[in-house]
Amino acid sequence: MRLLILGGTKFAGRHIAHEALRRGHELTLLHRGLTDPGAVPEAEHVIGDREHDLDRLAGRAFDWVIDTSGYLPRLVRLAVATID
Repeated sequence: MRLLILGGTKFAGRHIAHEALRRGHELTLLHRGLTDPGAVPEAEHVIGDREHDLDRLAGRAFDWVIDTSGYLPRLVRLAVATID
C-alpha cells in the first residue's frame, strides 16, 4: 500500500512510520524537516508545511493518509481537499 503521513518524524507519527515500513508499505512523509528529519530514512521525504506546501503532493495518489498533526479543522479540510 502507498501511505502518506502528514508529519511522521515526531511522536506517534514516527512509530506509525516505522511500523508501516516494517509491514512493507511504500511510505511518504510530508514534514517541515525541523524535528529529526533522519528518523525514518527509508521513507520518501517531502519537505513542506501542511498549510502552504500541500501542492508538492499534487498528482500523486495514496491508499491511506494518516494525519497525526491536524490540530485545526481548516487545515484538515485543506489536506482532504488537496490530497487524492
